[in-house]
Amino acid sequence: MGGHLQGDEDWPARTLGVTFAELIGASLWGELLEEGRIRAHGAGEVLLRQGDPGTHALALVRGVVKVSRTKQDGRVSVLAFRGTGDVVGEASAAHSKTARLATVESISACTVVVVGKDRFTQFIEANGLWPALHRHAQIRLTESDSARSGYGGSCERLAVALLALVAAAGGTTAPTGLELAVTRSELAQYLGVSRNTVSSRLGDIGERIVVGKRKSIVVHDTAGLRAVAEGRSRPATLCE
Repeated sequence: MGGHLQGDEDWPARTLGVTFAELIGASLWGELLEEGRIRAHGAGEVLLRQGDPGTHALALVRGVVKVSRTKQDGRVSVLAFRGTGDVVGEASAAHSKTARLATVESISACTVVVVGKDRFTQFIEANGLWPALHRHAQIRLTESDSARSGYGGSCERLAVALLALVAAAGGTTAPTGLELAVTRSELAQYLGVSRNTVSSRLGDIGERIVVGKRKSIVVHDTAGLRAVAEGRSRPATLCE
């Protein structure tokens, strides 16, 4: 994986995909934020719930969220992680009488702008952004698939995903580490590996760098995590 990452300062964020803000440009993104009201959330809160009516969309000003869907048999599948500069809940907000298809939960402290359904659709229409919205949906599908079949061994892929979440959450860790409200099972679903694989690879990377708790992951050393992601630091015979 190292050859794909060296010299690219944005590569962790790329794991979460091209944001809507990037697609429409800073000026229009700023105008979209003016269409709604600001709201703050702590880690582990439900921002949008599957099955609820699509009364509004959320523009992520800061932080990172997970998008998950509950299947008919009750199993929960993690579809994606989204960060600063993205929108969530836009599909149901943009289509009348469409219930939300997924649940969105914060995995770090988040700041969002709540844009009502009518204001959101009017803004998209007035600025000719329907093609950008459709393109964004297609990019999301492609990049979710890529996360499950990325370069390198499972240690490297796990490290890349964690770095992307750290970057989306603000890019810094406190003296006690940055705690992300995401479980090993959810990371396993996202990466297309088993929960046991994630647990083992966290152990391989080492508790000095990252620690897996029951309901969260704590990142202590982003530089060390980057070294693992780039293939510069990995235990021999492990992380495959």
